Amino acid sequence: MNGDIEVGEGIIEYLNEIVSELSPHRTVVITDSKVHDLWLDDVLERIDAEVLVIPEGEENKSLDHVKTIWNKLLEMDFTRKSLLIALGGGMITDVSAFISSTFKRGTKLGLIPTTLLAQVDAAIGGKTGINFNGKNMIGTFYEPNFVLIDPVFMDTLPEEEIKNGFGEILKYALLSGDVYKKLREDDESIDVDLIKRCVEYKTDIVQEDLRESGLRRVLNLGHTVGHGIEKLSEYGVKHGEAVSIGLMVNSLIAQEVYGFDPSITRDLLERYGLPHQHDLPPEAILDCMRDDKKNWFDETILILPKKVGEVDIKEVSDELIIRCLKETKEGEKDG
Repeated sequence: MNGDIEVGEGIIEYLNEIVSELSPHRTVVITDSKVHDLWLDDVLERIDAEVLVIPEGEENKSLDHVKTIWNKLLEMDFTRKSLLIALGGGMITDVSAFISSTFKRGTKLGLIPTTLLAQVDAAIGGKTGINFNGKNMIGTFYEPNFVLIDPVFMDTLPEEEIKNGFGEILKYALLSGDVYKKLREDDESIDVDLIKRCVEYKTDIVQEDLRESGLRRVLNLGHTVGHGIEKLSEYGVKHGEAVSIGLMVNSLIAQEVYGFDPSITRDLLERYGLPHQHDLPPEAILDCMRDDKKNWFDETILILPKKVGEVDIKEVSDELIIRCLKETKEGEKDG
């Protein structure tokens, strides 16, 4: 990635310096209604910017809100030399980056993720997206000029959002022995080192495969099932929780295919208070999974753990997927 990613306590203090180096024609901050009240003043104390607000919630990651902001940017005389800063969680970083990548074929872009989920995943990797008959079905690859990851934003994050972020962190634990070891040795608290390890793992993968043509697909571990659950629940199930269930389903599939021990996954999920069961119809989840943008040639492709730190990209039969979805349904016994 070309954009600078800075991780550290108090890194937000350097925002003015970073923005000044870009010398933008104009600066606009996009945030949501909740983050607006919590953190916008801290940002505006450091830079001169106009503000656009999107209502909070995944359902607002839509083309309608994108069109509204496109029109407002035109009214502001926002140019390709202007800077758009996303201040918020994954919804805001995804939709803001999409707006930046498409407005006049690309503007300057900075990301300030304020949730754990966005700090370890959504704001890293150059993906943008909006929901359109499915999660992130419309999007681009677009690298930001900078990403500032400051754990100070965790101070106002509700416990449920901490757990939401840990859904992605536990994905990294299965992908990386380094993250797994830290989670097994440390307590359940968040620190800069944990965030850095996740960011570094993803950044290393993305540098080799920005556009997800091969290696980067391993980062989708748990996501095809997770996105199916999100869509079927109409986003009532949070992303991190849906991915957690997806990790469990994939681990059960991997048990049959590779002999992977699914108790490794279940124990991690239970330790961090994340679900490994769902209450949705398995056949309906599979139908939603078929629409996932990560599938190729109408095949259901899943990332399966062979052991901690090693995964495989494999086509999986509907029969096996249904069987493992049934095994993780509430009232059934998994693992």
